[in-house]
Amino acid sequence: MSVSSRRRLVSASIGNIVEWYDFALYTASTPLIFTHLFFAASAGEWFSQFQSLAIFASGFVVRPLGGILFGALGDRRGHATAMRWTLLLIGLATVLIGLLPTYAQVGVIAPLGLLMLRVVQGLAAGGEWAGAVLMIGASDPAAQKEKKNGLAFALSQSGVAFGMLLGGVALWAAQRLGHDAFFHYGWRLPFIATAPFLLLGLWLRSSPRASEATSEANSSDVAASGWAVMEHGPALLCGVALRMAESACIYLILVFGLSYGSSVNIPVSWLLTANTVAIAADALAIPFFGWLSDRIGAGRTFAMGAAAMGVGSALFFQALHQNSLSLLILGFAGGVSLCHAPMIAAEPILLARMFPSRVRYRGVAMAHELGGVLAGGLTPLIAAGIVHQTQSVVGVVLYLFALSFLALGCLRGSRRLRRRLSSVAGVRYEQVDETYISRAS
Repeated sequence: MSVSSRRRLVSASIGNIVEWYDFALYTASTPLIFTHLFFAASAGEWFSQFQSLAIFASGFVVRPLGGILFGALGDRRGHATAMRWTLLLIGLATVLIGLLPTYAQVGVIAPLGLLMLRVVQGLAAGGEWAGAVLMIGASDPAAQKEKKNGLAFALSQSGVAFGMLLGGVALWAAQRLGHDAFFHYGWRLPFIATAPFLLLGLWLRSSPRASEATSEANSSDVAASGWAVMEHGPALLCGVALRMAESACIYLILVFGLSYGSSVNIPVSWLLTANTVAIAADALAIPFFGWLSDRIGAGRTFAMGAAAMGVGSALFFQALHQNSLSLLILGFAGGVSLCHAPMIAAEPILLARMFPSRVRYRGVAMAHELGGVLAGGLTPLIAAGIVHQTQSVVGVVLYLFALSFLALGCLRGSRRLRRRLSSVAGVRYEQVDETYISRAS
């Protein structure tokens, strides 16, 4: 990999770290803090939990719109410009969350303010992922030609995981102030501390190297809208199914796992410790599975994680009922490193090769964000509803098994589907991408 390619990879990865540090803070704070501080206590514990998870889900609902808006901006002004805006918006929203008054101070204005800032975060996150993945995937032409760029794609997702790790560590450190101090002011500190990291990220993405690497706007496609992707509906549906399995896995563990654990009286310090270790395990496992995808194929690597999720979800809930910190950590860390890591490591390259170049940016963005809405954002909400109605986690396990089965079925039938899409897209797409398709499937 050339020096400029390495700089491009580092710039995008560090930007991801900064961006997802902010996102992780909100993810972990939803069940542990916002449920208690931003909603009326008289509404009852379950209803407050449901409201906070609904606001969490709202950020996912707007992410497809963010993918389309920032995708169009990236086509017109270059990836660097679009990615600076996504970083600025999510960073400012995160700082302002740390300054929000609570329900006890201003009443219903508190959850409304939280909802508004969450929507801004969701829009920005929706525009970030596809641009960073496509930029990193194109950072090494030699590896791309040899179909050996799975590791580079996976490293972009390690940046996401390391950012989430830093967010988890920051919240864990704030919790060490003590229960009263943490809920009075300590939880705000990691949010406000985003400000210097925001400036660092903007500086990195404003460097000449980053601008050169990301300003490859496709002028012939500026007028196209997100509807152009609908010409490749089967590919979009397949991409959505893959994203649903991956997204449901991580958010069930890192969001609903915290919420459910709190409801069965697992100490908050235990949950934050397990959450932090799990994200670290994910960050370390992703590059390995990216390397593995270069050897055995991205499709097989993804299938390993999807199958593990289907059969291992029951073990995760078993770990939550054992009243053991070591088993709790094992359940969280094992779930993300053996189930989520293989899927997220292979997912970028599978999605990037699923669409022809003229709609690739928007195709990847829409598949990723629609899947995030249907499974990622809604999974904690769906899981909470299932447990509330049935007083059991069996329905949640069956839900994850169904998503796993859907993703595996999509992978199994994707070879014929993608060949058909290649013929529709044209000779150039077939010549460039079909060799990868045969291997990944």
